[in-house]
Amino acid sequence: MKQVPLLATLVILAVFATAQTIQPIDKIKLEKKLDSLFRFFNNKNSPGYAITVLQNGKPVAKKDYGMASLEFKIPFTHNTVITLPYSEGREFISIAAVLMEEEGKLKLEDKVRKYFPQLPAWSDAVTIQDLLNHSSGFCDEWATLALTQASMNNRLDVSQFLNFLYRQPDPQVEPGKGYMYCNSDFGLLRLILDKVSGEPLPVYLKRKVFTPLKMYATSMQVRKDDMIPDHAFSYISDGDNGYRPHLRNKTSPGGNYWMLTSANDLEKWTAIHADGNSFISKAISRLKQHARPIPVLKGTSYVFGHKINRMGNYEVISHKGVSGYAYVTRIPSATISVICVSSYWQPYEEKIDELAKWLLQVKDEKQSDVKKFPSTAIALSKEELQQFTGYYRVQNALTFQSTVEKKSYKEFKLVGDSLSWVYTSDDIFAVMPVGKGIFKDPGFPVWLIYDQPHPDSVMTLEIHSQFEGNVDVEYLRKDTAARPQYSKESLQKITGRYYSPHLDFYWTIMLDDEGKLVLKRPTIADKYLEPGPDGEFMLKVQYYEDDESTNWIRFYYNAAGEVTHFNIWHPRLMHHRFDKVAN
Repeated sequence: MKQVPLLATLVILAVFATAQTIQPIDKIKLEKKLDSLFRFFNNKNSPGYAITVLQNGKPVAKKDYGMASLEFKIPFTHNTVITLPYSEGREFISIAAVLMEEEGKLKLEDKVRKYFPQLPAWSDAVTIQDLLNHSSGFCDEWATLALTQASMNNRLDVSQFLNFLYRQPDPQVEPGKGYMYCNSDFGLLRLILDKVSGEPLPVYLKRKVFTPLKMYATSMQVRKDDMIPDHAFSYISDGDNGYRPHLRNKTSPGGNYWMLTSANDLEKWTAIHADGNSFISKAISRLKQHARPIPVLKGTSYVFGHKINRMGNYEVISHKGVSGYAYVTRIPSATISVICVSSYWQPYEEKIDELAKWLLQVKDEKQSDVKKFPSTAIALSKEELQQFTGYYRVQNALTFQSTVEKKSYKEFKLVGDSLSWVYTSDDIFAVMPVGKGIFKDPGFPVWLIYDQPHPDSVMTLEIHSQFEGNVDVEYLRKDTAARPQYSKESLQKITGRYYSPHLDFYWTIMLDDEGKLVLKRPTIADKYLEPGPDGEFMLKVQYYEDDESTNWIRFYYNAAGEVTHFNIWHPRLMHHRFDKVAN
């Protein structure tokens, strides 16, 4: 009889023991846990959720909450069709690329200029794999084109998108080595897949993937105004205990890959992933061969939409993008899976993580981070409040966007007899002193903890947010450098007309009657350039009506002290140059 090596035996026993630690899930207790997690949506006046928990491939509980249509009071069900957010759709597109490779239509190592030779010469080495890794160096369509338009809902045709890439003067990151989250990468990938397959990608996915798997409610949306049976609107909070439709829907190659699906269809998607011999599992294995984890995210997160993390002794695979919409969560060694879809446009990954920890009987370490702070107002004099005023820079401000730290400040100043938090020039509210160096947001469970151990040390600030027991702590440090003061004459040198050859677009900078710099663009309402630290100017760039990002502008001068150009940047727009032109 053949002997089994001792080490192999121990490994087998360990795996077996781990699998045995999960007992059959108690359906009644599970449903109570789900009711607790989604209690705020168990009514007819909120968006809806559908949740399925499977063990050994079979549903233990299937629960529905809230509405698919608030307008018509239609309940949310497991058959309700929802739209996955942008990055969540990348799993399906990436799998399509592998399937086309298996058919001999392309190779992931192919150079992208093979398919679009007019792409710039600097991109000669860029491959399809680089698109899949967000290491191409191409400009992000959204972040860059926001410089010319006030809304990302604006239509962008294929020819406009390609010309945008053809004119790019240099890479944003080193091709094949750098990282920058880039919608253009998957926009270009989608066009390559259309070209090599000889049919639109939605048709290909339906024929090769969804119909064979009998996922009849799942598709890649063709047009944003298509009539989809059982399709739910997406909703967002209106900020006043109500909800309104979320109508953001970018029509462009870089954003037009909306995926539609339902909770019931995702059961089939979960089952095919659990089958290690399925064509989907083999496609995922191929994707992982040269996939590089996103370097700025915890755990192992791939651009194609899988995050691999650990809970206790268990490996947890989340099917998600970068925004926290974990529509499928699988725990293979425990043979447990969770499916969750919603009509509420709000990340729910934390709810799924809490549920997974409960199912695995893993202690939630985050609970130990919850701290109790006072909430009763105390009186402080203006002199006492003055020490907390100023600008505070956010520390360790890396996001999923790139390896460039986000430059972000929060301002606090005295308004009347109160210390006030300056969100924007139009949104300023007082924070309430509740203890020594402790202030509270009067409307939310948010506390500000100031600390200065010694009069010669720099004031630090911790912002603790504790919503529904979930703790988020932001660390800031007071910026003690004096902000540059600009004379009218020095600002006058900055004024003039600037041109971006990449975008073929002009900006005009002027001084208004109050001596402030005003940016004028033919397609966007006027904006102020606000002086910031380090000799840079801050510009709020609008993506949507209620969504702005902070961009930073640095002006460059020649030996005569005349402005020659400026660069505008943020973590997803590494550098974009506007040259000053003669009037």
